[in-house]
Amino acid sequence: MSGKGKSVLDASAVLALIQDEPGAARLWAAVPEGAVSAVNPAEVLAKLISRGMPRQEALAAFDALHLEVAAFDRAQAAISASYPGKGISLGDRCFLAAAPLRGVGWTSDRALAPVASVQSTRLEFFR
Repeated sequence: MSGKGKSVLDASAVLALIQDEPGAARLWAAVPEGAVSAVNPAEVLAKLISRGMPRQEALAAFDALHLEVAAFDRAQAAISASYPGKGISLGDRCFLAAAPLRGVGWTSDRALAPVASVQSTRLEFFR
C-alpha cells in the first residue's frame, strides 16, 4: 500500500457507508482511492451478519464500495503490535498500522487519537 494522501477506512467507517449512518456523507470522498486493511473486512462482515444481514448480501454490500483490500504483512504486524493499551482491538491496531502508509485514516473512534501518535498516524473523524 503506498500513496500518501490516500485514505484507509476502519470498520466503523465501512459500516457507516454500508448502513448510511450519520457521517457517511463525509466518507464518500475517501472511497474512490480508499482502502481497508485485510483484517477489517472480516470485522465488517461479522458485524453485518450478526445484525441479521444474509452473508451474500453483506459480501455484496462490501464489494459494492470497491475499496482496495490491502494485504496485512509482517511489517504491518510489527507496527500493529506497537500500539499500547488494553482495549484496542486487533482490527483497530491493523487499521492504525495501515493508515500512515497511505496518509490518513478515517474512523469514528475518538479513543484511537491518543494511540495514533505512536506512529504519527493522521486520523480524520467522520462523526
